[in-house]
Amino acid sequence: MVYFYPTEEAKLKLIPMQGLEDDPVLLQGAIAGDRKYLELLLKKHQDFIYNIALRLYLNPDDALDATQEVLIKVFTKLNTFQGNSQFKTWLYRIVVNHFLNAPKGKYEMTHVVEPSFEEAEEEFSEAEVEEVRILCATAMLMCLSREQRLIYIIGEIFGADHNLGAELFSISPSNYRVKLHRAREDLKTYVSGKCGLVDSRNPCRCPKKTRVMVKMGLVDKQNLRFNTSFTTKVQDWVKEQRFDARNEVEKKMKELFQDSPFQIRKDLERLIDSIPT
Repeated sequence: MVYFYPTEEAKLKLIPMQGLEDDPVLLQGAIAGDRKYLELLLKKHQDFIYNIALRLYLNPDDALDATQEVLIKVFTKLNTFQGNSQFKTWLYRIVVNHFLNAPKGKYEMTHVVEPSFEEAEEEFSEAEVEEVRILCATAMLMCLSREQRLIYIIGEIFGADHNLGAELFSISPSNYRVKLHRAREDLKTYVSGKCGLVDSRNPCRCPKKTRVMVKMGLVDKQNLRFNTSFTTKVQDWVKEQRFDARNEVEKKMKELFQDSPFQIRKDLERLIDSIPT
């Protein structure tokens, strides 16, 4: 078992852990070197990390690998946590820095399949059409740069306010607001004239897109990758929505992304258990 030994100064700062939202018993036990407490602490955050990674990389396997890399990094850096901020903030700053600097995934250069304006001839199951809706909505984010995607995912989809967002990205709140606004505008420009869920005047419809994606082999009803492994939607997971959309398109865009599943991967339990000691 690996033990982390905080300095005496750090120990003083960690007691009584005021201001920390996480269970102070878990955090103190983890920093003291108890692997059981560390695993429980990481498991409280693993799903959120994975759901950010999934929207960043588009591919569930790449997202799982990226999540494991972050968990290992947190595992090995925990002895540097001094208690000067909330543990959650410290952890998510590691997440942001890792994802900003990690190599691009194989699907990050993927372009969204262009809208299909033909009538769908085949009948597809509701599960297949929903798979396409989720996949397509996630793929739309690929029109943004890596930094823009992260800012939009954390600030818009998951509702982090500008103060927290600024701290995570190590920029001023005003600069963070500007970057988030630009990400919204760039995404809105890309979506305009395409997605019928965002604007009913747009021609693309999920059943039509399903026909194209099934034919291309991007969707397999026997092996759904996005419309699976979840118990709730993002908007249910997000307790507060701090952004009031300035117009109907922005509101619809936000609703589209928040209507995606908040994924729960059982693989993550095994990943944490398999981190070497």
